[in-house]
Amino acid sequence: MNQIENKKKELTKITNLLTVKKYDEVISISKKLINKYPNEYVFYNALGMSLMNIGENVEALEIFKRAFKLGENNIHVLNNLGLVHAKLSNYKKANEYYNRALKIKPNFLNAMINLSQLKEKLNLNDEAIKILKTALEYYPEDYFLNYTAATIYQFLGDFKTSDLHYQKSLNIKPDATEIYRLMGMNKKYKENDKDFEIFKNMLNDKNLNEAKKMHLHFALGKAFDDIKDFSNSFANYKKGNDIKDKLIKYTSRLENQTFSNLKENFKEKINILPFKNTSDKKIIFIVGMTRSGTSLIEQVLSAHDKVTGAGELPFFADAIYYEFSKTKQKKIKSIENNFNFSLISEKTLNNVKNFYLDKINELNFSEEYIVDKAPLNFKWIGFIKKIFPNSYIVNCNRDPMDICWSNYKQNYASSNLGFSYNLKNLAEFYNRYIEYMKFWNENLNEKSLINIQYETFTENFEDGVKKLLNFCNLNWNTKCVEFYKNKNSVATASLAQVRQPIYKTSVASWKNYSPYLEDLKKNLKK
Repeated sequence: MNQIENKKKELTKITNLLTVKKYDEVISISKKLINKYPNEYVFYNALGMSLMNIGENVEALEIFKRAFKLGENNIHVLNNLGLVHAKLSNYKKANEYYNRALKIKPNFLNAMINLSQLKEKLNLNDEAIKILKTALEYYPEDYFLNYTAATIYQFLGDFKTSDLHYQKSLNIKPDATEIYRLMGMNKKYKENDKDFEIFKNMLNDKNLNEAKKMHLHFALGKAFDDIKDFSNSFANYKKGNDIKDKLIKYTSRLENQTFSNLKENFKEKINILPFKNTSDKKIIFIVGMTRSGTSLIEQVLSAHDKVTGAGELPFFADAIYYEFSKTKQKKIKSIENNFNFSLISEKTLNNVKNFYLDKINELNFSEEYIVDKAPLNFKWIGFIKKIFPNSYIVNCNRDPMDICWSNYKQNYASSNLGFSYNLKNLAEFYNRYIEYMKFWNENLNEKSLINIQYETFTENFEDGVKKLLNFCNLNWNTKCVEFYKNKNSVATASLAQVRQPIYKTSVASWKNYSPYLEDLKKNLKK
């Protein structure tokens, strides 16, 4: 076999392994092939893509840079450089590389999709839609393009157009069961809905793998809930969660270690530092458990003329992980990181501040206030107040049973929410959240944050909005009580709810499932 044929054979082998997501094997083989064929960009591409898929984005960037030296005008390398920069929140760089690829090939599909997703992330929604419409003119039958268009229209609250593209995706790829789950978020099922029969038949398909069945179970959980068949609803939610829990193998060990390390070091280290705020940014951090009303609060605030909602920004957590993780030189964020908060110093806090502000500045928002809604930042409240003493922190809470049950009904894309697929883990994580909040309240002054209780806020909505705006030093604006007219993109599980006026039907909804939640009741601390 000559060298050309051998390279083709190896490339086919790698491509097949990438298709079945055997990234560790691709990494091992690609490294050997790069040593053998150091001038072949395709092997760098395969290595970089695999590294991205296992979260090794910093290392992936270095690999793509090496590929770039082999050919600055290779559109695949340019696209991947854009993709890895986007994953590292280097948005300007990502935008630059996507555009360079599109300048060489204006109808390059991968770059068009990636650029549209970047624009949506930056709340440049008109630009995102424009790119997608152009791409659809070239590739009307592409599965992933229609899927991307559907998700972005869904984020923007245009559920009719979203469903059209989801249906088109299903016509192209009928076994894409995730689409049924996502479409279910847009609708209210009825007893005679044809989807029940579709789901049942697909679940009986022996060729359908467990991961695909998982999406159907979550979809059925929602469907049975809509028709108030709570027994079948719980049975399907449990099946979906059991599959997801088995796939991700969540453990609370690292969460416990993080909190223990924080308690041991924070108070002693941070209070003695002569740290000064040099930022004029007005930042509102919304924190709390997921499914506690954080999306509602963001929509209320971002409806104000002086405020922009930036969505779930990873920047602060990324900076904390990087500065205080024992593996910080290797990864920005990974569940395998172990924290060392004895590293708290004026230098490390300045590094966190500068990293965060650099990323915020890339977003180039013109409004006076920025809302950073990353719920799990409740872990870092003390750092936020030390680094940005003039920031506003809004802690959202809700009945713990409602929070935990609402989380259990979701199939999240984020790898940070692995606690959600097991009722015992959910209870333990909620208990840990309460411990964090108690710790911060003991170590910060009482004016550091405002606590929003979802039930009280929705019951006395206008009064709640007034108190919230007053806390943030914002003048009254009637747009805030009409938050459902807000055109911001919403990429969370609340994407349908925040497009409606205030309603209270979700309060105490867990009681419909009370007979099945004894373990949850037992494990939640009173």
